[in-house]
Formats: sequence, structure tokens, C-alpha cells
Amino acid sequence: MEAPLLLPVSTAASCSSSSYITVDDDTASVVPPSNKPSSPSGLSILARYLAVLLVASVSLFAHHEAAKGFRIDVVSAAPQGSVAGRRFDLLFVSNGRAERVLHHASRSVEDALFPDPSFPRRRVTRVTVRMDGGNLTAADATLDAAADGEYVISLSPRLLYDAKAVDAVAAAVRHAVARMWLWDARGAAPARVTESMVEYLATAVPDAAEVDSSSPADAHDASNTRCISPRFLKHLERRRAGFVARLNRAMRDRWSDAAVDAALGAPARPVCAAFLAASVQRPVVGSAPVADGSTVAVV
Repeated sequence: MEAPLLLPVSTAASCSSSSYITVDDDTASVVPPSNKPSSPSGLSILARYLAVLLVASVSLFAHHEAAKGFRIDVVSAAPQGSVAGRRFDLLFVSNGRAERVLHHASRSVEDALFPDPSFPRRRVTRVTVRMDGGNLTAADATLDAAADGEYVISLSPRLLYDAKAVDAVAAAVRHAVARMWLWDARGAAPARVTESMVEYLATAVPDAAEVDSSSPADAHDASNTRCISPRFLKHLERRRAGFVARLNRAMRDRWSDAAVDAALGAPARPVCAAFLAASVQRPVVGSAPVADGSTVAVV
């Protein structure tokens, strides 16, 4: 009877280091180890990506909500069943357009007046857009301070009868929002200045050469405000970017003609004189008689 074959020690050691042996009652087998390194499972990686996306989404949503800066409410005081009330609900309430119009107008004005944190803002915590139940004949929209930081924009029902009601309401909201964000030197700023700034912020102001001035300056007025108009503000903004924002900042607590010079960074009167001299008057078309009794157009 032959002796059993003995496995050399070195070979056994080698096997033990590179494989493992499974033994059952009948057989024994050698199972080689896996050469794949340990790594996170696919589900684990997917979970990490989803967590990152969730955090990013929450962050973006929080930033968006913070950018709004104030709460927006939309209400209607128009008589139930009235044409104005129904159109307001259909065009501005049910689809959220009123909030979008207000938010867009506010962001536009804020970008113009507050380019960086050195420009102080009014405290605005809540804005209510309200379709008035009466008939506002003085203005398309009025702005009232309901409380500290709370404002109410009341819209005239006649805006809803306009052929372009959406555009009419949006324009009225832009004017009200411009007034809401403007400083007025605690009521001491000249109306000419504040109204020109509202118009400049709320509309696309044409260049000086395109139209005549709607409010010509008084040649005998020695103040720095005699040229102030939406077109002149646009001219000064082009001359030195940020002029309107700096002028608004200077109007926070008090008013002085020197605020215009300070915002421009130079004396404003020579600029005003040059602006008036360069203004192009709109040609007047008419007719004039000639020697043969006929008429010719005069431009």
C-alpha cells in the first residue's frame, strides 16, 4: 500500500495565500479570490448624486425666494360680476401674471437704483396689487403705504377696458413700483425730479434728438433742476453710468441742488446749457403762399 502524497509546505502556503478552500462531506474545491477592488455600489453612487442635486435645488429655490425680497398679494375690490373684475381675474389672478409683472418691474427698478450694497434701500416687506372698486380718474395707479414696509398698489378699473389691457396694467404697475423704491428726501425733493425719475425708470425714454421736451426748462431758473426731465436723466446716465442711482441715494434724507453735481461728479449747469443748445426741435410742417397764388409746404 502506497503512502499518501504529501503536498510540499511551500506549495501549501502558496495556496493558502492566493486562494481559499471550501470543504464539505464529499468534495473539496479551491475558489480563487476576486481580482476586483472593493468599490461603492451603483445604488450608492446614484444616491450621492441625488443628494447633491437635492441640496442644489433647495439652495436655488431659497435664493430665488430671497431675491423676491417681499410678499406679494393680489386682490380685487371690483364689484362681483363686473367686466373689470372678471377680466382682472382672468388676465392677472388665475394665471399668476400679476405677481410676475410686479416682480419683473421691481427687479428692473432695483437693478437701476441699487447696483451694490452701498446704495440703501427702502424697507419693503409686502406689496398688495389691488383692483380698485371705484373709478380712479386722477391716475391709472396709486401707491399707498399701508404700514412700515407694506405698500398697496391700487389699479384703476378703466385699465381693464383698454384694448391692450395687459400692457396698460403692466405700465401702471411699473410706475407705482418706481415710486415705491425711490427716496424723496422725506418729501422735500422737487416734484420735477421725482416724477422725471419715475418716468425714466418705468418707460423706455427716447433720446434727446428724437422728440421735443415735454417740459421745457426755464432759462431764468438758476437751480440745477431746471433741465431735469426723463431725457436729461438718460443723457446724464450715459455721460456717467450710475448717475440715477447716486442721485437717488443722495435723496435719502434731504434735498439739495448740490446732489445733482455730486451724482454727476461735475457741475451740472454747463451740461444743462449744452443739452438745451443741442436739443433739436421737431420740424413744423405747414404751407406758405407763393407769387403765383399757389401754396408750398414749409418744413
